Amino acid sequence: MRPPRGSDSSLASKLASLSKGLQGLVSLEEEKALLGEALALATGLAQGARAHLFLKQGDQLVGVSGWPAGLRLAQGEGLPWAVLEAGFVYLPDLRQDPRSLPLYGDQGGAYLGVALRGPGGLLGVLGLDTAAGGGPLSPEDRAWLEPLALFLGAAWARLRLKVRAQRLIRRHHLLLRLFRRLLLMEDPVAMAREALEVLLKLTPYPAGALYLWKEGQIRLEVVLGAYPPDFPRLYDIHPVRMGEGLLGSPRLWAGEILYVEDYGAWSGALGPYREAGLRSTLIAPLRPKGQPWGALALGSFSHPVPFQEEDRHLLSLIARRLEEALERLLDRKSLVALQEVLLKVLARVLEYRDLETKGHTERVAKLAVRLGEALGFPDLEGLRLGACLHDIGKLALPDEILKKPSALNTREWRLVKTHPEVALDILSPLGFLPETAVNVVLYHHERWDGSGYPFGLKGEEIPLEARIFAVVDVYDALVSQRPYKEAWPRDRALEELRRGAGRTLDPKAVSAFLDLLGREGA
Repeated sequence: MRPPRGSDSSLASKLASLSKGLQGLVSLEEEKALLGEALALATGLAQGARAHLFLKQGDQLVGVSGWPAGLRLAQGEGLPWAVLEAGFVYLPDLRQDPRSLPLYGDQGGAYLGVALRGPGGLLGVLGLDTAAGGGPLSPEDRAWLEPLALFLGAAWARLRLKVRAQRLIRRHHLLLRLFRRLLLMEDPVAMAREALEVLLKLTPYPAGALYLWKEGQIRLEVVLGAYPPDFPRLYDIHPVRMGEGLLGSPRLWAGEILYVEDYGAWSGALGPYREAGLRSTLIAPLRPKGQPWGALALGSFSHPVPFQEEDRHLLSLIARRLEEALERLLDRKSLVALQEVLLKVLARVLEYRDLETKGHTERVAKLAVRLGEALGFPDLEGLRLGACLHDIGKLALPDEILKKPSALNTREWRLVKTHPEVALDILSPLGFLPETAVNVVLYHHERWDGSGYPFGLKGEEIPLEARIFAVVDVYDALVSQRPYKEAWPRDRALEELRRGAGRTLDPKAVSAFLDLLGREGA
């Protein structure tokens, strides 16, 4: 038995120093550097023999140090697996054991390997060999290699926990940001694109795609990541129909997430896509309200991606959130369509009762939006809704007042002045109306000098949206025929607006309106 490499106290001192350093680490970079120091220590103690580290990942051992990064050994392949099974292997000559062939071929030299253990069990293998030179190895070197392996096992287990924690934190932030974005976005394709971008960051798949269901065919709409340049064109040349391939699978459109590790070997593969090199794919359907809309797919071309439940769960989670966002979007579109129908019905009721000239509501709504744009008003949709509903309160007034061809008496005029508040009572149950629309309905008869109704507000006490609408309402009333007056010529109406600026109407709104009419010839 030859003497040990260095004294026991020297080895213990070095391991104690590494262990102390391990306790104070705060970053992954520091932790990886410390692991490098430990491997360097192994090389030094072995007098130049090559140290290598293999870590267990599923049913493979993956080279981390001493061999090309990422070298993989299938279960049972090579000496490292023998070490993992036995806990310790020593060979005075690699050529004496056929298990050395996958790594060393016909190279000679000694080999010594010990199992790497952590709190959760076996993690991998720490080994030494002299195939490329270095001092002699003997079974006695196990005495210092195993304590070093224990240190490496503890350090690597801690590193894995830290990496996982950081990955979970990053995943949480990315998902939270995506889910918030989905609540605000209104373009379904853009929503799906953002979902794919997050999936590519959080899974090992290099490519992602959005497919849309269109009249029984599944068409590629978005593709991201690393894929062959001609791949997107295949869907134009060879569209996928229901019942064909993976995308056309009835199981998929019934709501099941599907995975294929090797598309080329899959019995249902479609020829053009097999020839394009498609390997692994994971696909989730998008079925808002239970109806087929599209699918989110993750895929690889150059190499297979083993199935991981974490990837399936993540794809399922994002697909469901995207479905919910699509459902809200569909509900919103249905509500907007219903609102439009309601507004048209109310406007038609006003016209049929001869409360307004034909087309008045539509005209003032368009003019109000154009003037709002010119003034930079932020809520144009609310302005439009208010314009469409501004005189709905007149439905409560009797015809003898509304159609009276002569001046109203005091009692009649007092009734007319109640119509903005009556309108508010009528519209209050409609929860979809924004504050802007309500303000137009309630305050559009207020006047700049305080002479208006129903509250006698003055100047900027009147909401801007009501001041904007008042200008276009007065203009359209002037140029339209009413029971009590003929239509005014355009020039006379514009002159009347100028006289009212700063008196009954907001001077800035009048000025902007006159500029608008002058520019557009409206």
